[in-house]
Formats: sequence, structure tokens, C-alpha cells
Amino acid sequence: MSSEAVAYGDPETRGRILQATLELLEDSASSVTMSRAAERAGVSRQAVYLHFGDRSGLLVALVDFIDESLGRDRLRAQVFGAANGAESLRQWVRVMSWYTAKIDRVTRVLESGQDHDPALRAAWRDRMDIRRRSHIERIVDAIAAERRLARGWTVAAAADLIYVVTMPAPWRELTQELGWSQRHYADRVWKLLERALLNDAS
Repeated sequence: MSSEAVAYGDPETRGRILQATLELLEDSASSVTMSRAAERAGVSRQAVYLHFGDRSGLLVALVDFIDESLGRDRLRAQVFGAANGAESLRQWVRVMSWYTAKIDRVTRVLESGQDHDPALRAAWRDRMDIRRRSHIERIVDAIAAERRLARGWTVAAAADLIYVVTMPAPWRELTQELGWSQRHYADRVWKLLERALLNDAS
């Protein structure tokens, strides 16, 4: 659930390019190039570069495009509209289990491209930093304000743990390699975090 990016040019053209890129990604991740995106969208390659700058920018924008189509504001409301900080954390784990499954194909490409694409790595790290600072720390701040953060934990350290546990790679290992259902992932990870980070104060 990322922040809104500043978009260049005609929104209809931008949307068509992003939809075409998503379709290419669903067909074959290795075939997502600026030229193929342009061809699929029926626009010039120059138009794709003007809208997104490079392949890294296109892929990161694609995650925002998927976010919007999945109902980003509704998902945030489920998390931050909860009755208290602990319930916000439970909702975060549940929503991220569902959400990560929806964007997994894109995140695989973004993760695998970081080692040889510094721009892509910088863009992806910025996105992950926003997730940690703007979303997870907000949840832990609420837990701490309600005096529910367990002794020995700082807000920063608790946010670090939640961030790492709910990243795409652990989700993928548990659900796709070890056979956990999304429901089991959500239930078990929530219980893990609850026992580690929350005290028993009412």
C-alpha cells in the first residue's frame, strides 16, 4: 500500500501502458521491456519513456497501479480504522497476507532485479521504507500510546520485526514453499507478533 506517485502526461495513456505491462508480466516476467510495453499498449516507445523514465520506474509505477485497482484506500481504512493499536496490527497482518498474494508476480520481478539495477533497487527500497515508516510505525505508535507495547521493545525495534515478518519473501516461503494457506499465515503470524510485542494490559 504505497503513497501516490506524481504522474506525467495523459492519465488514459498512462493507464493503458500500465495495463499492458501487467498483461505482459502475467504472460512472462522476463519479457517486460519498454518496447514490448509500448507495442502492447499501442503507443510509441518514446511515450513510455516520457511517462515512466525507465523500466524501473515503469515497474514501480505498476505496483501503485495495482494498489489502486485493489482498493488501496479501503485497505488502509481496514487497518487504521480499527478500534485500537493491537487490532490495527491484526488487520495489517490479515490485509498483507491477501495483498501480497495479489502483487506477488510483480514483487518477484522487483526483488530479483535489484542486484543488477541500482535504480530499481533504490526505488524498491524507498517503497519499503514508506511501508515501514508510514504504516507499520503508525501502528506501533498507537500500541505504545495505549501502553500495550511489551517491556523491552522500542517502537523502532517492534516496527522492524513487523516489517521483516510481513515482507513478501517470508510470506512466499511459508505459503508457496511450505504449504501454509493465506488464512494460516495471517492467524499464525498475528499470534507470533501478539505474543512477542503486546503485553496483557487491558
